[in-house]
Amino acid sequence: MYQLLYLLRDVVALRRGPQDAPHSPRLLAEIAALLVALELTLAWLKGMSLRDVFAGALLSLVVTLGALHLLLALRGLRNRFVQSAIALVGCSFLFTVITLPFNLLIGDVPANAQQMTPTQLLIGFILLPIVVWQLLVNAHILRHSLDVSFSTALGIAGLWIVVILALATVAGPYVAT
Repeated sequence: MYQLLYLLRDVVALRRGPQDAPHSPRLLAEIAALLVALELTLAWLKGMSLRDVFAGALLSLVVTLGALHLLLALRGLRNRFVQSAIALVGCSFLFTVITLPFNLLIGDVPANAQQMTPTQLLIGFILLPIVVWQLLVNAHILRHSLDVSFSTALGIAGLWIVVILALATVAGPYVAT
C-alpha cells in the first residue's frame, strides 16, 4: 500500500511515470472503487443526491478509461492500459483528496458566475493552480503511456477536460471532473 502511495506521490511530482505502476487489474478496480467512494462521501457531506453522484462518477470513470483504452489501441500500446489507468485514476484520487477541503468550503455551485460569493471566488482562485497541476500530471502520464511529445500529451489532456465538461453539461452536474 505504501509503495503505491509513494509511486503516486512521485507521479504527481512528475518524477515517475505510469510504467512504474504494477500491472494489476485488481489494483485498478480497487483504486477506481476508492475514487467513486470518495466522491460519494463528498456528495454525502455536501447533502447531494448520492444516486446522481454515483451515476455521474461511474460515467466519468467509464469515459476516462474508455478514452485511455481507445488512445492506447490507436497507438498499438494496449498492453500499457492497466498501468496507465492505475496512474490516471490514482492521481485523480490524490487530487480529489487534496481538493476535498476546498470542495466542502465552496458549498453549492451557483448557476452562473454573477451569483458566486466572495468566498467561492477566493476558493476558485486557490483551486486554479491545482487544476493546472492536475492537467500537467495527466499530460505527463499520457506522454509516457502513448509515447508522444509533452505538447501533444498536453493537447490530449486539455481535450480530455473539454470532453468531461461537455459530458457534465449533457449528463448533469454530478459528473466528476
